[in-house]
Amino acid sequence: MSGGTRVPLDPFRFVVLNLTLGVGHFLVLFNTGAYLPMIPYAAGALGRAISYGDWTQANFFIAMAAAFPIAPRLAGRFGEVHALVGAFLVFALASAVCAGTHDFWIFLLARGAQGFSGGVTVPVSLRAMLRHYRPDRRNLGLILWGVAALMPFTLGPTVGGILVQEIGFRALFVLNIPIALAVAASCTVVLVHPESDLRSQAMDWRGLILLLVTLACGLWSLDLAEVRDFWRSPTVEMLGLASVVALALLFAWERRHAEPLVDVRLFARWNFSVGALGLFFTALLFQGLMAIFLIQYEVTMGYGPLWVGLLILPMALFSKLASILTHRWMTRIDPRLIGVFALVGIGASCGYVASYDRNASFDALLWPQVAAGVFVGSLFPPFAAIGLSGLAGSAELRASAVLNLVRVAGQAFGIPVFATLWEVRDIVHRHFLIEADGAARAHVTRLQATLAGRGLGPSAAHAVVARALGRAAGELAMGEVFYIGMWGFFMLAGLCLLARPVVFAESDVPVRLAAQELVEP
Repeated sequence: MSGGTRVPLDPFRFVVLNLTLGVGHFLVLFNTGAYLPMIPYAAGALGRAISYGDWTQANFFIAMAAAFPIAPRLAGRFGEVHALVGAFLVFALASAVCAGTHDFWIFLLARGAQGFSGGVTVPVSLRAMLRHYRPDRRNLGLILWGVAALMPFTLGPTVGGILVQEIGFRALFVLNIPIALAVAASCTVVLVHPESDLRSQAMDWRGLILLLVTLACGLWSLDLAEVRDFWRSPTVEMLGLASVVALALLFAWERRHAEPLVDVRLFARWNFSVGALGLFFTALLFQGLMAIFLIQYEVTMGYGPLWVGLLILPMALFSKLASILTHRWMTRIDPRLIGVFALVGIGASCGYVASYDRNASFDALLWPQVAAGVFVGSLFPPFAAIGLSGLAGSAELRASAVLNLVRVAGQAFGIPVFATLWEVRDIVHRHFLIEADGAARAHVTRLQATLAGRGLGPSAAHAVVARALGRAAGELAMGEVFYIGMWGFFMLAGLCLLARPVVFAESDVPVRLAAQELVEP
């Protein structure tokens, strides 16, 4: 993690280094949270249904996942400076395309380029920062890195809501351009030095192709399931099968490769497998539920983007504070117990959301997010510690790269999975509220007649009733989705108990914390 020989910097360049890498890290992570309340507006502006809008966020995450195992090889081949400068320049260019295009497919490709370039910057930035810190000051570096990671998740949805409400969703991408260019320019000044310890690794092209096929086909099958008759579509089935086959071939190839792109041999370790599965499904559940929560409160419940951002602000704030405390407690309390506590707690929070009275005031909906934030902040660190248990040095770094890939892939897959679940249940409830029950049909007819008697024309009365029934179906579907999430988190608590006792093998505490933080959102 240190990235080789430490390169001393004068005080001015040291300060600029922290500001540069901190702002760059903030920028990349900010684009994950701030974009969420913008999805319905972006989809509408691009002439697509909201289900297509989900693709733009899922593609960002899947491209970021693909970037993590590639980033160290880019840094080893071209150096940290060139890798960072190139990544931020691509990020700025992709943002410019997103800000200007009105074509959905071009926008989708640009979001993927954003995700990939942003994914490259995360591990390379941390490596560059720790390279320039003396060992006795690495804790300071990690604190600053944690602050840069904390603020985007905390402020992202709220600031994104303000931007889309007051200016428009394209404002996010316009703001990205000068910041990304400034970070790239600053990197060329503060990080220019001979990198004599570069270790260039030949690219594992077969492993890369199999990884990309696995991720792309898996995500496309889930994306198309939203718009093509779910799993009854031959295209969806074919893409899903291609993803599974490519994953099997990836494992077979990488197990024999001397320098694999993805070190699948780590899965022979019991705790690593438990940690990887836990991170994947925890990320899938959390990101999918978060997307449903934000989007459906806008679309179904009628909340504005700013109010939706404010609704989850307490959860975001308390989750990061809880994450900091969890890292301190894990050396004193068994991480497995912390994980069970967090998973059961967030599962109970999902059960509470499933029982919400949608007519409750904003305050009534706001305060439960504080409790949810405490549990969310403790979700990922225990599984990260379990996955890295017993590993140190280069093995720990390889493991953190694989776990990071698995976690971000889970975030990407979670969005279409839960969007499809919500869509299926919404259709079912619309059917039973309107068509399947004779008493319900009679009630709808009487309601329309009552509205018509109050001066509304037949068309207006029908529209009012249709909106009310659509909202009711959406509320029921949302409750069921969170109910499914509740049981998913309870099952993950059981998985946490299957792990063996955690062993913190890395003696360099800052390096160990850095490896764990790379694995967490």
